[in-house]
Amino acid sequence: MKRKILVSLLLVVAGLLSLYLREPEEFTRSTMAMNTIIRITVYGHDDSPLNDALTLLDDIDRLLSMYNPSSDISLINSSAGTVPISPSTETLEAVADSMRLHEITGGVFNPLIGAVTRLWKINNADGKIPSQESLDHAVRLADIRNIDISSDRIFLREKGCVLDLGGMAKGYASTKIAKFLKDKGVKSALIDLGGNVHVVGAKSDGSSWRIGVRNPLQPTGSPALVADVKDCAVITSGNYERYKTIDGKKYSHFFDPLTGQSVNSDLLSVTVISADGSLADGLATAFMITGVDKALEILRNMAEPPGVIFITQEGIIATSNLRTVITQSLIPVTFAEAR
Repeated sequence: MKRKILVSLLLVVAGLLSLYLREPEEFTRSTMAMNTIIRITVYGHDDSPLNDALTLLDDIDRLLSMYNPSSDISLINSSAGTVPISPSTETLEAVADSMRLHEITGGVFNPLIGAVTRLWKINNADGKIPSQESLDHAVRLADIRNIDISSDRIFLREKGCVLDLGGMAKGYASTKIAKFLKDKGVKSALIDLGGNVHVVGAKSDGSSWRIGVRNPLQPTGSPALVADVKDCAVITSGNYERYKTIDGKKYSHFFDPLTGQSVNSDLLSVTVISADGSLADGLATAFMITGVDKALEILRNMAEPPGVIFITQEGIIATSNLRTVITQSLIPVTFAEAR
């Protein structure tokens, strides 16, 4: 009897060992979420972590979407000026991240910018520019003092305030998914949320992930440069996808929270590389508004600034800590100190 038990245990151990030593397989899924095409690739021995990660993404999308009337964000917005809302832990975390970004950027990143974005309707080619009077009102609603966040509730003090996490929600989601996959034992994965990329570990062969950064002047052509990265987010904001043109003038989807006006800075795109996807996404959004000089000033004031790649009409500027990250560039790169 003891011999049979021992043999059974040895067989179980042998089976587990063979599973551990087996080469990891690639599992990939593509779908629509967060208003974009997403693709997640996981390397492992079964696809259950990937399926669970997609479920998590759907859950986060349902919580943070401005366009889902039953989402936490929609409920908070519809209750503005009336009652506080007790949302999910994830929504509280995301809003807290957005408030941190507001502080880091000196108010340039503003989670209450929704009243402004709704006026502009950048995705609607209606040829209309909001009146200054309506923008002035929206800017007043975007005053950060209109949001009250505590450990378990969120309250927008004025009716008409609109909480909009679009400038960092994908980064928040990618970080949550990356952590979830790591907790499931996944050593290698790529999370692509419409160009917002977050990688887990290294590639399955141990080498760095090679992430291309688009050339804003030729978005469908060869990348402007390639970054070699491990275990971090690589998130780009640019003025080449969401905009509308009125009377020959281009209006971007980046807005100055002090004036409500659409901003076209000296930047074509900004790429931020950080382990914190919320931070990377929010800074990329804010820096498209500030331009290079102000962005470098913000970075210098950070205790641990992330790596940043700025692409302008004249060329590429990267922070000096990216010298070993950029491995291939079609355009000369100038390095700048961010601290």
